Amino acid sequence: MAEWYEQLLELQLRTNRDIWAGLQEHGVDEDSELRLGFIYLAPGEPEARAVVDFLRAETDYDADVRSRRDDDGSDGEESWFVIGTTQPTPVTLELLDDWTEWMIAAGAAEGPCAFDGWAAQLVSD
Repeated sequence: MAEWYEQLLELQLRTNRDIWAGLQEHGVDEDSELRLGFIYLAPGEPEARAVVDFLRAETDYDADVRSRRDDDGSDGEESWFVIGTTQPTPVTLELLDDWTEWMIAAGAAEGPCAFDGWAAQLVSD
């Protein structure tokens, strides 16, 4: 794999530990159901659409392509993103690490798009 892939994986796995520790401090445990939100940075619309198509085919995730035009007075270049959410599921740190590695690999292989992290929402009973 490319060097950027290894660096991104290392960074995200380190971040997972911090986020998981914070979630546990707020009462989240391995029986809590979480919906994970995620984002990818894409070099363009075709790459973003390729990742969305893959995620829709391989998972039950909700995923969409979004763009934002930079309004800094220049040529107004567009930035492309994939944003999405998983279905509610119980997680552990090990599952988060495995999921993160899969998401990074999926983005790299299918876009390529760079996985830019995740956030969790606690799902109430």
